[in-house]
Amino acid sequence: MVKATISAVAMAALQLLTAERALKLDRHVADMWVVSSDANSNQLKLGFNKAVVIDLSTDIREVLVADPGTVKVILRTTRRVYIVGAALGKTNVFFYDDYGRQITALDVSVSESVQPPPVEFGEAPHRQQPGPQHSLKGPILIDK
Repeated sequence: MVKATISAVAMAALQLLTAERALKLDRHVADMWVVSSDANSNQLKLGFNKAVVIDLSTDIREVLVADPGTVKVILRTTRRVYIVGAALGKTNVFFYDDYGRQITALDVSVSESVQPPPVEFGEAPHRQQPGPQHSLKGPILIDK
């Protein structure tokens, strides 16, 4: 009888301890939110040893490159960035402003070659908004 009571008390204490840890974990998870991810990024297809120029609508304070070996990101001005395909592969590039807010995110895929769309000789370059599965060419203006 004493053994059964001690066993029941020990089991209740173990359940209480486990429940308390789960509640603490839930509180920490509730305090966390995703700021940047693949879910809110623009697709960029880039050829190996090719570059793209991107103009952003907001000053850039910080740049995060998931795999710096895949692309080289050169901050030319506070709003202009050069991205060069340095190795075959995929990576993410995130741009943040002075307040730590995400300006935009790119899901970059570097391959052997990306076929540019045909351009008529003498045609003026234009700025375009990147979209899903869009191969970016020329200067790009990203407004967020």
